[in-house]
Amino acid sequence: CLATLIIMLVGDTYTLINYVSFINYLCYGVTIIGLIVLRWRKPKIFRPIKVNLLIPITYLAFWAFLLIFSLYSEPVVCGVGLIIIFTGVPVFFLGVYWRNKPKSVNRLIESMTCWGQKLCFVVYPQGGVAEEE
Repeated sequence: CLATLIIMLVGDTYTLINYVSFINYLCYGVTIIGLIVLRWRKPKIFRPIKVNLLIPITYLAFWAFLLIFSLYSEPVVCGVGLIIIFTGVPVFFLGVYWRNKPKSVNRLIESMTCWGQKLCFVVYPQGGVAEEE
């Protein structure tokens, strides 16, 4: 979020759209790869929707072409997009992977979560008495 705000202040909207487009394409492709891997490793798992593997494999072929073409035509934009993605790695390790955090770090994370929920209007009741509207 902070990186996006800085980019919006420094760059133009077209560049930001290019960064986000590259990130979206990359995430879509990784998701489809995950779908194919799960179909091979766990073929008996329940799936509400099951498609022929030809469809995701065809999608991946086009995805690879678009991704390679993007990397070739605009390497700087793709590099910045990758840097934006990698800014989430420290957040993952601090918030999810690190299990035995000091209480001060837990309080900081909880207060940042609460602040973000209030900012985005996504605060849900945490139990207790229901409020009347």
